[in-house]
This record gives sequence, structure tokens and C-alpha cells, in this order.
Amino acid sequence: MNLDEARQLANVNKRAQRLFEDGYRIRSLDGNLHLIHTQHGATYTLNRAEGSCTCPFFTKNSGRYSCKHVLGFKKLLITQRFHLASLSARWETHEQAATIEQVLLSASRALSARLEVPLCLS
Repeated sequence: MNLDEARQLANVNKRAQRLFEDGYRIRSLDGNLHLIHTQHGATYTLNRAEGSCTCPFFTKNSGRYSCKHVLGFKKLLITQRFHLASLSARWETHEQAATIEQVLLSASRALSARLEVPLCLS
């Protein structure tokens, strides 16, 4: 391996660590096959059992070097799952807050009607 190849591989390793931040997403097809969607709309098939990818870098190097998709797969998957779980938790909290607000508003209206006092909402 020459100096240029070493620099290129260091760059690939660096880029592999920020796939999620760069807009890449995974869609799993089965235990070993996964689709990697890029921020630019391209889609590559990653085979974890073979350690292969259909991206141009992997194809060009005939599998001699791993691409950023193969190298960053685990981190991308974990980060994506964590992000989705976080969004889900925030959505549930938002729905609960909206429900509590609706219950309180309904109770305020009922109390206002009983007391024959106009309901003032600001």
C-alpha cells in the first residue's frame, strides 16, 4: 500500500463514522442484506455476510478495501435506531401532553358551565 492509498483509506474510515450525520439511512431486507440510502438519493445493497457493497468505491476496488458503508454499518444502525426511539418517545410525550390539555380544558368548561361563569382562555 502506498501513501495515497493509506490517505484514501483513512478518509474512508473517517467518513464511515459520520454516515448518519451525512444523511445516510438503512433499510434492512433480512439478517444480512441491507439497503443503504444516501443523502443524494442513491441506494446500495450491503451484504454483511460477505462484507460486500454495491457502491462504486467497493466495486472499483474489487473488494480489496472495505467501503465506508461496510465500515460504518454498525454505528449507522445503532445511531438510526437511537434516533428513531428518541423521536418516538418525544411523540408519545407530546401526545400525552395534548391529551392532558384536552382533559383539563374539558374539565374547565364543565366547571365554568356549573358555576355559570364565562370561561376565559388566554
